[in-house]
Amino acid sequence: MLLTQATDNNIIIASQIIYSMLVRMPINIDHLKQRINEILESKAELNRLTSKPYTKLSMEEKYAIRYHIIVLAESLGSICLQIATEDLKRTPQSYSECFKLMEEKGICDCAKDLTAIMRLRNLLTHRYWTIDDAQIYDSIKNNFKATDKFLKSVKEKYAINL
Repeated sequence: MLLTQATDNNIIIASQIIYSMLVRMPINIDHLKQRINEILESKAELNRLTSKPYTKLSMEEKYAIRYHIIVLAESLGSICLQIATEDLKRTPQSYSECFKLMEEKGICDCAKDLTAIMRLRNLLTHRYWTIDDAQIYDSIKNNFKATDKFLKSVKEKYAINL
């Protein structure tokens, strides 16, 4: 049921993006706000989980970390693609290309770091047997600042107040 809802929501969102490209509608601010809130919620949970020493994390907490990285990355990618298609009228072929486009257009200056988060998401979703949770923990503690910079830029550019 939940998977069906998620798939239906993704289809609806994709349809809205395609429709807005065809009729040249302005960017959907409500969609941006939803994705930003998802990122903020996942970041808060990641911060809570990583406030504990790694050795004190339960297996369930390690799995929760993985889940929230996936949610965060999916929302980052969704925001990037939405801006690219609705505002910039471009259709990037990958998240990496999309984040580079954001950097080229002055929307962010952290394409490399955001692409690394997307690659981590890919690793988590496609190669789970090679995951080093300690390395992920360290990455969250040290390398997720790019999400804050990206969100700040998006909120400023589109006058979003949450």
